[in-house]
Amino acid sequence: MHAYSSQNTDLRVDHLGLHKALCVLMGWNYAKAPENSKAYQSLSSDVASANRDDLIIWPPTMIIRNTNSGSRKDGRMEGMGNKEMDMKLKGKS
Repeated sequence: MHAYSSQNTDLRVDHLGLHKALCVLMGWNYAKAPENSKAYQSLSSDVASANRDDLIIWPPTMIIRNTNSGSRKDGRMEGMGNKEMDMKLKGKS
């Protein structure tokens, strides 16, 4: 959702490119707007495979998913913040 609906006009093209690449890698239909339902996403295995064969991501990109580490007392999910994530990744190649 973030990559598809980025409000930053300077980075919109980059975000949409990432959205398309992620959809191709997952076998999803990148031409449809994302929603919470999984039913819209899946392409046939032949189409998904053909899309993956044509995909080139340049420059090479790493995506890090920040997972939840628990819940706070107020019920909100707790996870690693950006600064903490940066500290974890420093020195790793």
